[in-house]
Amino acid sequence: MRPHGLSAFVRCKNEEEYIVASLTSCYRVFDEIVVVLNNSTDRTREFLQDLMSDHPKIRVLDYHADCAPAGHGYLDMVEKAPERSLARYYNWCLEQTSYSHVCKWDGDMIAIPTFDGVRELFGAHDVVAFDGYDVLDRNTTNYEPRIFKYDPAHTRYEDWDLYEVLKHEYPKVFLYEEKCYLHMKLVKRDWLHKPWVSPNDTAVRSAPASGSGAEGMTPMSRVARRLRSVVRRVSKG
Repeated sequence: MRPHGLSAFVRCKNEEEYIVASLTSCYRVFDEIVVVLNNSTDRTREFLQDLMSDHPKIRVLDYHADCAPAGHGYLDMVEKAPERSLARYYNWCLEQTSYSHVCKWDGDMIAIPTFDGVRELFGAHDVVAFDGYDVLDRNTTNYEPRIFKYDPAHTRYEDWDLYEVLKHEYPKVFLYEEKCYLHMKLVKRDWLHKPWVSPNDTAVRSAPASGSGAEGMTPMSRVARRLRSVVRRVSKG
């Protein structure tokens, strides 16, 4: 039995630009932060080691498999080389956490004060979905079920056509209506001179729903599902 609390798992590959701001902004909310480096070649590790000197809730691990990029052809790549699966990577990250609930956090997300409100939510709900602001007002975020009760028998990531999706058997998803973070993706150096292209632009079918069904969902959760079905066609959170 895991102790009651909230773990964050953060998958990182070359996130030196915002990783310190990301982790210090959300540090107060989590009981632990497990950062998993996936073949980073920049100074992410160096910055994390410096940060850990006075942030003891942060742990750093390594995952060495070369993961397939999200987008067109993703599932074909994974079927040919299963070790490249993002779902396998994410599920491995889940296993490294320690507490009853986990949160998928990204190294280019910076928490804003409203995110503190999730501390009052995760104990009463098996799944909490929240959203954020893209700093350039682009469609890079959506209401995603990012916090969920750890239960590998009923909650796992699975591979879909274009990327990984969270599959769970919890019928109720709580939609936290407050925007919780700033998404810095499109102001990274790598994106300065290229257009944003969502992986969903190449989708030929809708992404599968995360939960076990609409029955028992709160009205706001039904709204969230409808929003996700629309937003997934133009953005990947």
